[in-house]
Amino acid sequence: MRTTKLVEAPTRPRVRVTLLACAAMAAWALSAGVAGAQDRPLGAELAEVYRVGGLTAPEWAEFVNPVQMGFDASGNLYVLDDETYQVVVIDASGNLVRTVGREGEGPGEFRWPTDLVVWRDGRFAVVDEEHAAYQVFGPDGELERFVRMSSVAGEAGMAAACETVRADPAGGSVVAEGAGMGAVFLSAWADVVEGQQIDVVGENGKFERLDVSGEVAVAESVARARQVVPFSVEATTPYFAPRVIWDVLPDGTIAYFDSTAYEINLVGADGGSKGVLERPLHAETVTSGLRSAVIEHLIKQMEETLEAMVGELADLLPPEEMEEMPDLQKTARERAENQEFYSEVPVLRGLRATWDGSLWVQRRGENPWDINGPIDVLGPDGQYRGTIAPGAPGMPEAFGPDGLVAFLELDEMEVATVVVRRLPIDVR
Repeated sequence: MRTTKLVEAPTRPRVRVTLLACAAMAAWALSAGVAGAQDRPLGAELAEVYRVGGLTAPEWAEFVNPVQMGFDASGNLYVLDDETYQVVVIDASGNLVRTVGREGEGPGEFRWPTDLVVWRDGRFAVVDEEHAAYQVFGPDGELERFVRMSSVAGEAGMAAACETVRADPAGGSVVAEGAGMGAVFLSAWADVVEGQQIDVVGENGKFERLDVSGEVAVAESVARARQVVPFSVEATTPYFAPRVIWDVLPDGTIAYFDSTAYEINLVGADGGSKGVLERPLHAETVTSGLRSAVIEHLIKQMEETLEAMVGELADLLPPEEMEEMPDLQKTARERAENQEFYSEVPVLRGLRATWDGSLWVQRRGENPWDINGPIDVLGPDGQYRGTIAPGAPGMPEAFGPDGLVAFLELDEMEVATVVVRRLPIDVR
């Protein structure tokens, strides 16, 4: 296996960074909870292209729960809302092109739309778990095929079995990974009905290419993560346990990480290894002090959540159910206090491939439980270009052509707005 160690480019980044921004970003670069190399600050000035949604939005843009987004090569944005049972297609200027789908039983109608893949030519597929199908639509929004998922247990093509799906850049296929917890509970449902609750186990980290050109999805094994992650309905996942996080580059290469280290593995479309991208940033050991701090954080989160629940449900629940709230709080506290922990805090928390073939790699934040830390930008050549400070602008929901990126914003009333901006050339 070839290992590529990321080195700083010999030239200065062209993205404009003010002296004040440099000073601020240098502060977090030196104070991060990850030991190792010093970051090169990048300032990503994103010009807003359009925004749709919010309280004053037209009916088509009244997003309730937009769960997935994707761009095509023309800059059209596709937004799947699983509460309105439709895909909204928006052009590059923010105007409505069309809406596709509705709640229902027939082809082209959705029962439980959970994911969306968009190919560059404008075709797209909706993963409908209750229909146990991939519904494939043409660029005109018309249904092309109703592709049944495989019924073979253990395949990523089976109903609800995909933890994550991405469009194969070559078109016509879907790249899938893992067995989602939805699959675990659905596969155990028959046993629950029969009164025989069983533990269902499986593995994440298995990559498959699903051919959705026929009546039934056909799964072809592509690769396995180096550290396949087991899961179980009955078992409690240790806090900080590594997850398999991945995306697909424009040439079909799968980039993923699966450990606590800063190691991004590259697997070609043929399943062969293309190397490992690394930076000398090291995982933090979970000490007793760190464990205590995390438990305190979890308990505080739990108390705030329950307090908000009590306020919202006080007038809705009968008094006897409200009296059970202290018991619920006690149970949640005991669960937090007995939480199991992994031995290290993972360095990496997120990964997305850009339209042009770069990688945005999100690291942990200053606090060990913070998943929204700084973002490293690795160019298409695997070279480290620099690091974007936490929260500026954050990880996009989708990357598109000509530097277009989509973000989801929620106001204080949790009303959703989709915002499309344009990236500087240096971070695309």
